[in-house]
Amino acid sequence: MWKRYLCVLSLAFLLAFSGLSLRVALEQRALAEKLIRLHVVAASDDPRDQARKLAVRDALLPRIAALTAGCPDADRAAAALKAGLPALEETAARTLGTGEPVRAVLARESFPRRDYGSFSLPAGEYRALRITLGAGRGHNWWCVAFPALCLPAGEEFEEEAVQAGMSREQIALMTGSSDTVTIKFRLLDWLAEIFG
Repeated sequence: MWKRYLCVLSLAFLLAFSGLSLRVALEQRALAEKLIRLHVVAASDDPRDQARKLAVRDALLPRIAALTAGCPDADRAAAALKAGLPALEETAARTLGTGEPVRAVLARESFPRRDYGSFSLPAGEYRALRITLGAGRGHNWWCVAFPALCLPAGEEFEEEAVQAGMSREQIALMTGSSDTVTIKFRLLDWLAEIFG
């Protein structure tokens, strides 16, 4: 008799875990559709290449913000960024100043969980503006191109997120102000490792 109870209990746990996993994965996907990540990859890990990567980042952030200003959602921001890829490559190449190639693409990429100080993003697949400098073999720099979350913090972050159409629940997921965020992030990290 106790085996039957154990089987029923195990099945109930499995169903509950599967339901939670599906819900968390859907929340991450919904959040990802409202964001465009920024990914700047250095030519190498040489200190000069790492410094150039940061200089390129600093030159690109205002250009990206100008391209996406007034965009009501991530789809329109993606279209604006796609149209601006040649200008972004030119800005990056001029800033890099080494004659090495620069490639800017808008694509889907898998990202691990990332903490940005005032907010975090769960692991998963996101649209990303990827800027590759030279051979692209160095450490990279990540942030969020849309909404423009690379620079603002605190109240400005929430304002930008709301203007980009994020729900209060999605903002709570990012800022950790929800009781279930840690569990959800760990579950998303685990699911990304298995299926990513």
